[in-house]
Amino acid sequence: MEKKLFFKRHISSNGSLCAYGEKEGVPFNIRRVFTVWAKRGEIRGMHAHKKCSQLLLCVHGKISVECDDGETRRRYVLNHEGQGLLIPPKIWSRQKYLDSKAVMIVLCDKKYERSDYIRSYKAFKKLV
Repeated sequence: MEKKLFFKRHISSNGSLCAYGEKEGVPFNIRRVFTVWAKRGEIRGMHAHKKCSQLLLCVHGKISVECDDGETRRRYVLNHEGQGLLIPPKIWSRQKYLDSKAVMIVLCDKKYERSDYIRSYKAFKKLV
């Protein structure tokens, strides 16, 4: 099951800083990092992974994340850099971008492998 995580935000008069790493609360060795940007109302994700865990971090704007384990759907809202959503393997995820220019950083415990992706919801349901 996915889990919401919180990271320490260092806020000062001239901005803020939030660090992500094993010592800062990321529960795995980071093997891949990428960013995703989308216009307001756009849907991204729409897949699950067989082996890869992902930590989703919204660093700008607001993003709604829907997670599905094959039986139950849960919704989360990410709206600042101090919170993240840990999504383990075999959880179907879709992200809806609620603000213009919302930006998400994704940390993964595996390198990119095309064969790890489950892109069909029907195939996902068969697997779980």
